Amino acid sequence: MKQVLGCIRRADEKYGMIRDGDKICVGVSGGKDSLLLMYGLKLYQLFSKKKYDICAVMLDLGLVEQDTAPISAFAERIGVDFEVRKTDIGDVVFNIRKDKSPCAMCAKMRRGALNDIAVSKGCNLVALGHNREDVLETFLLSLFYEARLNTFAPVTYLGRAGVTVIRPLVFFPEKSAIAAAKRLELPVIKPNCPVAGKTKREDMRILLQEFRHIVPDVETKLMKAIVDTHKYGMWDRMKLPPRQTGGVACGECDPLALGEEEE
Repeated sequence: MKQVLGCIRRADEKYGMIRDGDKICVGVSGGKDSLLLMYGLKLYQLFSKKKYDICAVMLDLGLVEQDTAPISAFAERIGVDFEVRKTDIGDVVFNIRKDKSPCAMCAKMRRGALNDIAVSKGCNLVALGHNREDVLETFLLSLFYEARLNTFAPVTYLGRAGVTVIRPLVFFPEKSAIAAAKRLELPVIKPNCPVAGKTKREDMRILLQEFRHIVPDVETKLMKAIVDTHKYGMWDRMKLPPRQTGGVACGECDPLALGEEEE
C-alpha cells in the first residue's frame, strides 16, 4: 500500500483535494481501483495531518445479482461505513432506452445517483477510483472521437449537486493496481455490465498497449504532457506572426498548409 498512499498524497498535495472537516463518500464499483481507493483513503487518515471522515457506497444497477458480502466484510474490517444502494439504472439504460451507446447515459445516471446519496449522508466530497490509465484513455477518446485535447479533472466542483468530485488515484498505474489487489487479496467482483470489454474505451486501452511497443514508457510521457501545463506548445500559446499582406493569398496555395516541408 506504500505506492497507493504515495500517489494519494501526491494528488492531494498537488491539487488540494482534502481539507480538515471534509466528509468523503467513496464510490465503490467492486473493481480493484475503487477498493484500493477505499482502503487507501482509510489508511491516509493515519498519516495525513488533515482530519476527515470517510464512508463508501456501492450502486446496485439492478442488472444481475451480485454477492457483495465480501466487500461489506472488508469495509467493516478496515473500519469504513459501507452500504449498497439499489437502483433501476440498468433497467432504464438497457431495457427501456435501449441505447446503442449506453456508456454515457449509464455514467451520467450513476454519477447523479452517487452524488445525491453523498449529499444525503452529509458528504461534501465524492471520491472516484480512476487511475492513470483511465486518465490517458479518456484523453485519447476525446482526441480521436471529439477532436479536442481533454480529459477529466483531478478535482471537479459540481455546483448543482453541491459536492466536489476528487480522483486521488490519477497518478496510480494500472499494473500497480492489479498487483496490489492480488497481493492484498481484495474482494474484487466481476463487472456486471453487458457491454464490459466491448467499448471504445477498451479500444483505447488496446491502443495504449500498441504505443508501448514504440515508446516503452509512453504512459509516463503522456501524463507529463497533461500535468505539465507550462510546457504546452499549442497554437494558442504561440506568438504567431500576424498575417502578411500580399504574397500567399489563401491556405490552399500555401505549401506549409498542405503539410509540405519548408525549403
